[in-house]
Amino acid sequence: MIPECFSMEIIGGQEVAPHSRPFMASIQYNGHHACGGVLIHPQWVLTAAHCHSRFAKGQFPTVVLGAHSLSKNEPSKQTFEIKKFIPFSRLRSNSKSNDIMLVKLHTAAKLNQHVQVLHPRSKNYIRAGTKCQVTGWGATDPDVFNISDTLQEVTVTIISQKLCNSQSYYNHNPVITKDMICAGDTRGKKDSCQGDSGGPLVCKGVFHAIVSGGHKCGIAKKPGIYTLLTKKYQVWIKSNLVPPQAY
Repeated sequence: MIPECFSMEIIGGQEVAPHSRPFMASIQYNGHHACGGVLIHPQWVLTAAHCHSRFAKGQFPTVVLGAHSLSKNEPSKQTFEIKKFIPFSRLRSNSKSNDIMLVKLHTAAKLNQHVQVLHPRSKNYIRAGTKCQVTGWGATDPDVFNISDTLQEVTVTIISQKLCNSQSYYNHNPVITKDMICAGDTRGKKDSCQGDSGGPLVCKGVFHAIVSGGHKCGIAKKPGIYTLLTKKYQVWIKSNLVPPQAY
């Protein structure tokens, strides 16, 4: 079981202009938002693997696209049943690596101004100090884990793998691998947290990583941990999206 703190929310951010992030997906169980996700193809959403493993079987999962407010009955919303979950690998409870999963929607989304795809285009390396945006409906107060009704975004700063693994930061618990990246704020107070898992980290307009976890929220030396969309993951995504029999 993934510890409760290993799922994420936006701390210190602000509400985005409605429908200005049309690639955002809300993954819901029994109608309640659990995680974020990114529409990368009309029928596929990319999210964090622990977003499925955390929830008991028998829950009814759906994906909502085109939302700004989770509670309002917005005409832009499209809701889909889920055909299948494809995690990159079976998550081992002692490992935070490979926290990435594809979600296949039962039918393809109708793309329009409110619902659009965002393609993963990461290089393996993002320079420390780069400013990036993370977006989600996660909680906005590190002490009160209530989901935000409206979509929020915060700017965070990339922290080097070496510093993030150092004794004063995570001290190799968990180990930040080359497939992961840390991002936060030197003063704390800006972070992702509960409910943001699976959402995108976008740097200079490029979709680089997805929210994975961290320790509590908004703590300066315990920044958010993200799964970096390295070549390994991009090859895996493509191999699932384009089955050989399609040719």
